[in-house]
Amino acid sequence: MTRSRLFLLAGALAVAATASLVGGISLLHKDIGSYISSHYREYSRDEDGARYLCSGSPRQVADNIAGYERPAARASSGGAEYLRYDEDIVTVGPEGTSPCSIRVEDLGARYSHGAFVFLGPGFTPGSPAGGAGGSPGGPGGTK
Repeated sequence: MTRSRLFLLAGALAVAATASLVGGISLLHKDIGSYISSHYREYSRDEDGARYLCSGSPRQVADNIAGYERPAARASSGGAEYLRYDEDIVTVGPEGTSPCSIRVEDLGARYSHGAFVFLGPGFTPGSPAGGAGGSPGGPGGTK
């Protein structure tokens, strides 16, 4: 092989490596909201988030969602499952006449204006000390 062909081959390999790196990095960032919207039918939307219909038990649906992307925290209470991600909180449980509903809320919107917003049972910290009731929420600060 000539020297110019080797330079051409090295350049082509560098371009292919860069394309693979960019593609791999983009696959690392999973968007839970996009996953849910592509797998479940949206039936309601408001300023706080979107709601989707699901079938099966809330626990099974939450397990499927968590199988796609592991949540930063998970809790359950009263037949509902709560999945907290870096940018979203996902609630799976009965709502109205639906035995299984998924609600996706943007955490950035919940924390706007510096206000404390309760993220659901089992998530820590609970409400801040000196809050509306003057107590830290519950045992160990968990509401």
